Amino acid sequence: MKQNDEIVSNLAIITHLTGASNYTWVHFKDKPRLLVSKSLTYFEDLLPSCVRIHKTALVNPAYIEQIKPPLRAKTPGSVTMLGGDSLPISRRRWQEVAELLQASEPFGEPVTKLKNRSVAALEGQAETVTDWPNRVVDSSERFVYAFMQDERKCRMLEEIVDENWPHYTIRFFDNSSSLTSQLTQVGTNDLPTLVFLEVRNVGWPLLSTLEFMKNDNRFRHIPALVFIRDQSGNDVEVCYAAGANSVVCQSGSTVFAEAAEQICAYWLTFAALPVN
Repeated sequence: MKQNDEIVSNLAIITHLTGASNYTWVHFKDKPRLLVSKSLTYFEDLLPSCVRIHKTALVNPAYIEQIKPPLRAKTPGSVTMLGGDSLPISRRRWQEVAELLQASEPFGEPVTKLKNRSVAALEGQAETVTDWPNRVVDSSERFVYAFMQDERKCRMLEEIVDENWPHYTIRFFDNSSSLTSQLTQVGTNDLPTLVFLEVRNVGWPLLSTLEFMKNDNRFRHIPALVFIRDQSGNDVEVCYAAGANSVVCQSGSTVFAEAAEQICAYWLTFAALPVN
């Protein structure tokens, strides 16, 4: 409790906070970030001058250096913080966030102009970045690949990533061979950060995909996450032996959604991965 009180009382040096499940990373102006076992909502209530720009991000307006409005109706905007971190602005929160930033008046007229740009008006337009100190927003696209045999779970995974990690794009594949073929065709910078493999039964297509990835130096660093609906025998051991980084045995869609969100939170938020 004392640590949390100290954090709240030092808002002047906090640039932003990012959350994942019941944990929050607190980012400071001039010292390393700190992981706290409290949810982002907990700090949102205690830091009313900060702005919730996304389910996973709470920012101190005093340290925003750049805002990028959404370019299309189904894409998020973003802010660049002091230090260069780029954070997404939820497309559902864009109007509210712009109004709150205007009210905090750290930037003046540029934010007022942004507030008046509705998402619908932005659709199809190639807006330039509103630039205060000439910082460049990281616009590189990041990918999650998924071969999934259950269409409902495809939609669930897409919604989970879109809501929590909108700077990632999911590419779904009809079969495992098309996924491995795509891996060989893209450049190093376009390789996926994660690969989801969801199957009813463990078989040769799944195992060959895992072995293909883990036996190639270009792909072996990419986490491969396996979801099995009907487990039998030594399926789990076989998947790990073939190179799976995580194996989850589940049947219900609720279990899948909870597991998928927690696994994504770990690999896309907390884990340190090699740079492609």
